Order: sequence, then C-alpha cells, then structure tokens
Amino acid sequence: MPSHGPTKILILTLFLFGYWAVGLYPFTFELPKYVVNQAERAADGGLSFPEVGIARTHGAPDWLSGLQDTSSLEVRLVARTDDPDQRGPARLFTISDGVSDRNLTLGQKGADLVIRVRRPGSDANGTPDLQVADVFRDPEWHEIRFRLKPDRLALTVDDETRFDQVLSSSPFPEWNPDFALAMGNELPYGRAWTGEIRAASVDIDGRTIDVLDPAEIELPGGWWEMKAFNPWDLDHRRPYYANADIYVNFFGFIPFGALLMLFFGRRLSIVHIMLLGAALSLSIETLQILLPRHPSVTDLVLNTIGAGVGAYLARLAMRERHRRLNAKPPSIREDPPRPG
Repeated sequence: MPSHGPTKILILTLFLFGYWAVGLYPFTFELPKYVVNQAERAADGGLSFPEVGIARTHGAPDWLSGLQDTSSLEVRLVARTDDPDQRGPARLFTISDGVSDRNLTLGQKGADLVIRVRRPGSDANGTPDLQVADVFRDPEWHEIRFRLKPDRLALTVDDETRFDQVLSSSPFPEWNPDFALAMGNELPYGRAWTGEIRAASVDIDGRTIDVLDPAEIELPGGWWEMKAFNPWDLDHRRPYYANADIYVNFFGFIPFGALLMLFFGRRLSIVHIMLLGAALSLSIETLQILLPRHPSVTDLVLNTIGAGVGAYLARLAMRERHRRLNAKPPSIREDPPRPG
C-alpha cells in the first residue's frame, strides 16, 4: 500500500476521473433548448404539424374531473400522416403529464396506430401498448374512434372494428384529472408527429367537446426542452432485480470505498466513506442531466451502499492483516541433550 501522500492523491484522482468517464460517457452535451412551435391553423379550422409542434389545452380540461361517474368516453380523430414511417409513438392526441404518466395517448409508430391507455392491468404510462397495424401506411385521411366504457374498450378505423376488449373493472377511477390535453407533441418532451388533423372531439355520455375549437386549445409560441428525466429509473415491464444496471452501480463503487479505507482508514469511518461515495455519485448523476444518459436516484443509493460495502470489506481485510502481523510466534522447544 502506498505510504506517500502525493502517491495516494494521484491514485485517488485517477479513480475519480475513471468514475466520471464511465458515468458520463458518451460525452455529447444536450443543453436546454428553446423549441419554436411549428403547429399551424389550417384554413378549414383543423391543425397542421409540418415540423415539431403542439396544440394544447390551457390546463386540465374540466370534463376530466367528472370521469368517476362516466359511463362512456369516445375520442374521434380525422387525420392524415405526412410520414408513413414515423419514429414513435409520435403523439396525435394525448392526455398526459410528460412521457411516463398518462391517461390516454393515440400515436403513430412506423405505420401502426399505437394506443396507450391507463386501464386495469396497465402501468401509469398506459403500457403495455395496444397496436393496430398499417393504419398510416398511406397518406390518406382516416377516421379513428376510440371508445372506453367501464367494462370494455374498442377502436374503429374508417368504420372497421380493429379491436374490442373486455375490461375487468372501470379504468376511469385511475385517470388523473390534472393532466392537460395535447395534439402533435407532448410537453415538455415527446416525439413530434407530422401530419394534419381535420377533426378532433371528445364525447362524454353524449356531450361532445370540439377540441379544435380555439376556446378549447391554444398554440404556444414555443417551449424550453430538455431530455426526458425519470429520477427513479424503474422499469415497470420487468422485475427490478432483472435490470443489470443495479449490479453495475452496486459493485462498481465497491473499489472506491475499499480504496478510501485503505488510504485513510485511520481518519475516515465507513459512514464518512459512504457520504463521499454519495457525493461522487451525485456529481455524476447531476452532470448526466446535460448528457444523453438517465440520471437516477436509484443509482445514487446503490453507489452509496456499494462504497460502504467496499469500505467494510477493506476494514475486515486490514484487521485480519494486523492480527497476523501482531500474533506471537510459537515458542521453540529445545529437546534435552541425550546422554553420551
């Protein structure tokens, strides 16, 4: 073990740069950017989305708060795509709060229509998806009707039923009444959809709301955008223990904790080393906000625990080495002289 202070500092510095390099790779910064809204009002009162754009309600629609007692909700869209192979799901219509929490989204992925709806058996993001193949394989206008009742959901495209499913219980009590309605994109993130929407309405128990009405929807001038950020970074589609990142984050910080204990064990406790591990991890997670990575509180916790385990194992090894060095050697017994 190095005994000189400068050598220890050099080794520790190399360790720190190594952790920052691994935690921040690749090094492509994504600073916040202002996005100009490209959505436009068409002459017929519809909406056109030639580039990244959005039309959205001023806040949560009033009718969302009354869904508890609703017996039927229908969303009707008449739309055409500009691109039959859009990366998605690109949002035609969404009632959501960012990219991971939604009531309902109708989107395009490739040529398919993708529906994410919060319902019995789904997560807060409305997944697993429901997909209808090749709806957007051509640039023609298509009428899409999505119907939701307490006991079933159904979808028709151009008056043809594409799916009809029975639900185990009503989805409406699970819907969040505070989400905004948007078309074309999804603030503050989301994949922009390009195309045109000629008609869009919501029917609730026979009451029809024209969501293209300027009194219902606005076209903001633009917005500030950063990459998506899910602080807990939990994957709802598979067990948490199946995510390899938890093992990388835990075991990756064991050497850091062990190194600090070996170098500064007389002055640092395990708790102190865990706090230093948390500080290093926090610096990495904070900088990841500006990089194409996914900062996570879960990573911070696992890194901290890993540093503590490394310090504990190093302390055990140091104590065992000290015990061996200070153990008394066995006495040497001399045989009595033999008579001549």
